[in-house]
Amino acid sequence: MQLNISIVQLITICAVANGFVFGFLLLEKKENRFANRFLSLTLICMCLTFTPYMLDPSFWNTFRWLAWMPFSFTYWIGPSFYFYVLTLTNTDFRFTKRHLWHFSPLALNYVHSIYHAIFPGNRTPWHWFHFFAELLESAAIISILIYMVLSFKRIKKYQQQLLNNVSTITEIDLQWVKKMIGIIVVSFVLILIFLCISSGVSGKELFHQWDEYRSAVLLLYSSTLYWLSIRGYQQAQIIKISKPIDCNVDLLDEESTKIIAQLDNVMVKEMLFRNPELSLTGLSKSVSISERTISEVLNGNLNKNFYQFVNEYRVKDVQEKLKNPKNAHLKILSLAFDAGFNSKATFNRLFKGFTGQTPKEFKSQNLR
Repeated sequence: MQLNISIVQLITICAVANGFVFGFLLLEKKENRFANRFLSLTLICMCLTFTPYMLDPSFWNTFRWLAWMPFSFTYWIGPSFYFYVLTLTNTDFRFTKRHLWHFSPLALNYVHSIYHAIFPGNRTPWHWFHFFAELLESAAIISILIYMVLSFKRIKKYQQQLLNNVSTITEIDLQWVKKMIGIIVVSFVLILIFLCISSGVSGKELFHQWDEYRSAVLLLYSSTLYWLSIRGYQQAQIIKISKPIDCNVDLLDEESTKIIAQLDNVMVKEMLFRNPELSLTGLSKSVSISERTISEVLNGNLNKNFYQFVNEYRVKDVQEKLKNPKNAHLKILSLAFDAGFNSKATFNRLFKGFTGQTPKEFKSQNLR
């Protein structure tokens, strides 16, 4: 038997090997240890599921018994990724026995394999059952799409909580996870189309670019594996954030005005905004006002979340320094870092959002 491995297959093999390596490395990573167990499971399931597609068809023709081995773990990809997101965004979450039912549909992955184990080769008497078994295996992708929607909603909720609790969200906003969800959805929709065509639901003869399409699916899936494994391993430790409070705090206008003045006073005099890690909890301790009350005043009276409230002080601080000719020799980025920013991209985005100008435009306009 001579194996012919194309460049696309070689890339896929490397991606799967990379996924397995990072899958086990994640188990040893200290940051986000509990969440990483689910990411590790996601990667390993994705690697095992795609193993049959990365080798030349001649390999499977020679070792046909391998073609029906239970490699597929597609019914575990969705829930394992969802629980990764859930544990990452909720540090209080604990996985218990009552959550195990999410993983129970795995048995449906093996109906197809068992059928071919009983009826090897071309001896397939119940063609309708064979079609049904393949349908069950493909239906796992619907499950993945549902869990991706749930994961996306959870990320959005987490990001809203983040803006009400911290002043710096770089590295913990999980924006990459939202992008990853989109890529996973596209990948598995294309794989679903691939499965429908390859199983005969729609003939290959009607699909003139079949080989190109198959290669594109392999490359996209490989890219997904690479990005998920490497970016997931790089994820910084997620901090614990306060749970959102639904009930309102009844405050008189005078009380709210007094609290706003107190917050402004401590922010300006003590320059708390210069601390990149300033949180709602930290501000609450500094002014001896409950987090709940501060949130209510910021959202209800100032129509701002905590993130906007603090970063507005940072932008104003940079503005004042840029207006001063004595600071003309200083780099804008160093002024931004002194003000409490820790990311150039975040600083530029927020500065333009608050002033309508880029930092360079503002500097040139005010130092004429």
